[in-house]
Amino acid sequence: MNLPLGALLPGEDPRQSLRVRRFLLASTVYLLVIAFMGLYVRQGLLDFHEWRLTTLLIVLVNLALYALLRSGRNERFADPSLTGIQMFVVCLIMGLTMYLLDGGRGGILLLFLVLLMFGVLRLNARQFTALGVFALVCYGVAVTAVWQQRPAAFDAQVELLHLVALGTLAPCGGFFAGYVSGLRRRLRERQIDLQRAREEVHDLKVLDPLTGVSNRSAIIAFLGQERERADRLDQPLAVLLVDLYRFKRINREFGHRVGDQVLYETAQRLRGCIRDIDGLGRYGGEEFLLVLPDADVDEAGRVAARVADRIESRPMAGLPANYRQRCTVGVGLLAAADDDIWQVIERARSDAEARQTEPSR
Repeated sequence: MNLPLGALLPGEDPRQSLRVRRFLLASTVYLLVIAFMGLYVRQGLLDFHEWRLTTLLIVLVNLALYALLRSGRNERFADPSLTGIQMFVVCLIMGLTMYLLDGGRGGILLLFLVLLMFGVLRLNARQFTALGVFALVCYGVAVTAVWQQRPAAFDAQVELLHLVALGTLAPCGGFFAGYVSGLRRRLRERQIDLQRAREEVHDLKVLDPLTGVSNRSAIIAFLGQERERADRLDQPLAVLLVDLYRFKRINREFGHRVGDQVLYETAQRLRGCIRDIDGLGRYGGEEFLLVLPDADVDEAGRVAARVADRIESRPMAGLPANYRQRCTVGVGLLAAADDDIWQVIERARSDAEARQTEPSR
């Protein structure tokens, strides 16, 4: 049982699979229509050749719709579920069937109403109301043709009741279609809100809330991944440790708000110094860590010089125009003998401390 069903359904796209499932469910109702029409043949209410013609039409139409869904060409339509097209076909086949029958139309009309109710799953209230009106027109045209061409097969009282019953489809079905459409809309909104919440949780987990760059744990994890990649591909790996010189003085003299502005602007300037494949994170306090995959000592030195120039070349927001924030940039290179990532970080820290001298203001 599982193998044939698996062959009928597209397994790579859940939404496409759901569309095909709905279509196959509607196709089973069509099978009931065909079987029910066979009973009409036995009762002499439908000619056998007309039954065979109608059956062939139903099969061909459903095979064509299934081919569209299964091939993925339905994605080119505004409504990939093809609900509007399927409902249009249902109305036409219903009208043809009602015309061919010599009596007892109410029984098979119920099955067509079931098929039309599949439209509730995708159509909105306005669309379903238009569908109900079109179904009513198709039925009215069919029974009018019967009345004109085969008066003996026409019962005015019964057909009037059928028309009234079918007429309730438009308002009632439109109400349910509107309700289901509203549920779908609210579900999409909840899904969007949930996705946003997940993204916010992810940002809180990996980003530093003040600077917007990676936090300590995230940049350390990135360094660990790049260390493994460098070992596997036998490529160099460099780490820069950027330390803002005498940053605590800014907090004391200008306040923590200005200090926060300096940290944020520093992070933005550092972003402009690195490649897309590089990593940037706040390592702690006024320290930032830059991870440079596939960067040798010369490339790391060039980036370190660019970082120092970018930070010191112009004043930071909130600081006096004549105040230049200094920094030290230490370079650490991954060595084959390193047991873990902390050794290359400490190498960068030692280099930064060695470079740290009291600059003049």
